[in-house]
Amino acid sequence: MSFLKSISLQFSFLGRFWQEKINNVIFRWNLFFIICQLIVIVFKFNSLPPQVPLYYSLPWGESQLGNASSLFLLPTFSIVILLLNNLLANFFLKSIPLLSRLLIIVSVIFSFFLTFSLLKIFLLVS
Repeated sequence: MSFLKSISLQFSFLGRFWQEKINNVIFRWNLFFIICQLIVIVFKFNSLPPQVPLYYSLPWGESQLGNASSLFLLPTFSIVILLLNNLLANFFLKSIPLLSRLLIIVSVIFSFFLTFSLLKIFLLVS
């Protein structure tokens, strides 16, 4: 019973965390970038070749190519980073407010760069 109560308490703190103006704005921008990623992938998926350049850290050539369906990893990573950073930011809000603010800013920057990378991939293959 106390475990469930502590979890519900954390979620209520998260609701109050998102009600702060700057956190709410950053969260909305983050969601905007994730939705843009999903829209671009869904609407352009049929026009993609079977393999697309995705793994830029690997040596140049075929090792950089991945399946077109691997592009869904980008919005998935954005969602995971968004949720993880917001939960951690909520956890550190009272003890280390600067870290809390930096975590939510990093999540929106991460989503922006993944959106930018996705658009560059589509410009390369189309």
